[in-house]
Amino acid sequence: MEVVGMWRHRFLIKGSEQELAWLNAQAQRRYLLMAIHGNWYQFKKVPTIYRVFSEYVPQAIAADMSNSNSAFQVLAQVQVQQPDVKIVYTGSDQPALQQTTMAPTDPKVRLEVALQLRDQAMNTINLSLYAGVVVWGLFLILVLHQGDTDLIGVWMLMLLVGLLAVLGLYRMAHRLQNQISQLRRDTEQYDGAWMPTMHVFVSALTADLDTEEPALKSLGRWTLVGHSKKGQYWYDLQTLANAAEIKQTLRPFIATDTNVNVLSWLGLAPLGWFV
Repeated sequence: MEVVGMWRHRFLIKGSEQELAWLNAQAQRRYLLMAIHGNWYQFKKVPTIYRVFSEYVPQAIAADMSNSNSAFQVLAQVQVQQPDVKIVYTGSDQPALQQTTMAPTDPKVRLEVALQLRDQAMNTINLSLYAGVVVWGLFLILVLHQGDTDLIGVWMLMLLVGLLAVLGLYRMAHRLQNQISQLRRDTEQYDGAWMPTMHVFVSALTADLDTEEPALKSLGRWTLVGHSKKGQYWYDLQTLANAAEIKQTLRPFIATDTNVNVLSWLGLAPLGWFV
């Protein structure tokens, strides 16, 4: 018997490129989005392949979209409080519209939506963790009270399943945070973000880097610590980027033979810095 519908659970930023790619992958299998409830996605089996789109729209426009006779079918809507917009998911199975491209949503709006959804995801993780600890603790008390050694195996299995579930949730939260970090860099909106200080050593330079260049400025907050007589410059960079991303961004602004050494916020200055 063919399955006509299914549910899937995903921690995804609503309206993000990652979410849209996943929804279209399901649509390629002829599973079309029907509704979204929190982090649960409902799909139905359809006879044709759809192309799915998503966009952030004000309330009034969202209502008009629901009532209009458009080639794009409104599949689902998600209300967001901050900012006060709706994420509208549409789809079409018309061949002429399969290659339609839509302009990306304002990254600042995406960042606001992502931050709210990340907070909701972390609350879900914390509640799941606390509930799991309570259930696991109560079951342990029952095992000790009953003195039934057969229940120890069940208790160990519950512990293993709980640990795997928590690790899976934190892994999904980590992916959300990576997307948020990229959006912060794209928008240069770092308010409220904890940014570790990376120590960036560049040698040899003949002059200070222009850290006001848009590409360099997008990495975060630069501070020139000092430079040696040999032309080695030391910068402290408050950033959400990793060492590889910093080096890649710096490359167009320095000579090919210039060396870049990036140490984490826990790192120390290279040997010979003061020589």
